[in-house]
Order: sequence, then C-alpha cells, then structure tokens
Amino acid sequence: MSLRDELLKAGLVSAGKAKKLDSDTRKQDYQRKKSKALAEEAAQQAETRRQAEAEAARKRERDRQLNLEREAEKQRREHNARAQQLIDSHRLNHPEAEILYNFLDSNGRWIRAIRVLSSQRQGLAMGQLAIVRGDRHEFDFPLVPRNIALKLVELASERVLLLHPEGEGSEVENGSDNLSETS
Repeated sequence: MSLRDELLKAGLVSAGKAKKLDSDTRKQDYQRKKSKALAEEAAQQAETRRQAEAEAARKRERDRQLNLEREAEKQRREHNARAQQLIDSHRLNHPEAEILYNFLDSNGRWIRAIRVLSSQRQGLAMGQLAIVRGDRHEFDFPLVPRNIALKLVELASERVLLLHPEGEGSEVENGSDNLSETS
C-alpha cells in the first residue's frame, strides 16, 4: 500500500487533494521531461550552428588562399610579360657576330654558347652586358645592357643567366666564371 492510500484511509488527506497532488506530480514530471528535451534540442542546435560556422570559416580561408594563389600567378605572368618586353626591346645580339662566348646555363649543368662581337665580349667581361634567357626558343640567349639585366633580376631573376660584377674585366675574362671563349 502506498503512502497516499494510507493517508486517505487515515483521513488525513481528502480524495480531492490526493488527486490534485497526483495531477501536480504528473505535470511536474512532464515539465521536467519537456525542459530536458528542449535543453538537449538547444544543445544539438548550438552544436550544429557551431559546426556550420567552423565550416564557413574553413571555406573562407580556403577561398582566401585560392585568391592569394591566383593573385600571385597573375603577378608572375605580368612580370614575365614585362620581362619579355624588356628583353625584346633591348636585345643587343648582332647577326654578324662570329666569336663564340661560352657560359653555364642557369641550372649549372650545361655549357651554352652565343655568338658575340669582340666589343660585346669585352662588355660581358666588364659587367656592362648580361646574357638572359629569351622565350623565342630553347637556345634563345639575348644580350642586354646591365641596367636592363638588373630590372630583370627584380621581375624574373631566373631569366638572368650571366651578369658579371662591374669592373675592369681582365680578371673575369681570364677567371673561372667564363669557361672559354673561342674565335
């Protein structure tokens, strides 16, 4: 027998009060369960919202990185175009040049040769001229003045293959920087 039944039997509580107490207890239990379910649902919504915000932040970061890469690629293409324009407009190669001038390619594995005039050979040795890589074909090695080569170093440093320090030229011409010059 329950406590409620005993209190009713003893006459300490009326039947109406017992029903009201049962009803209040059921309502409280229902409210407790309802509030617990609402709290769980709110926590689940908060977690879903947090995950969505984190995903949006990752997407923004990924988009930002892609934009930076696109900008860098665009700038690299612009620098290459400007470098090619400088090379084409300041090319000093002479079609009647007969002296072979040997130099190491940019990777240091291949010895390349270009035909130069004696004055151009002297200019290369003194650092007044530079050999750069052109875009016309694989063996396109234009001669350009020193100031243009210095601009190319800023725009596309991989294009400058040979630029001796400015000087007298006698120690450079006979040194190891210039592998050999053949007539």
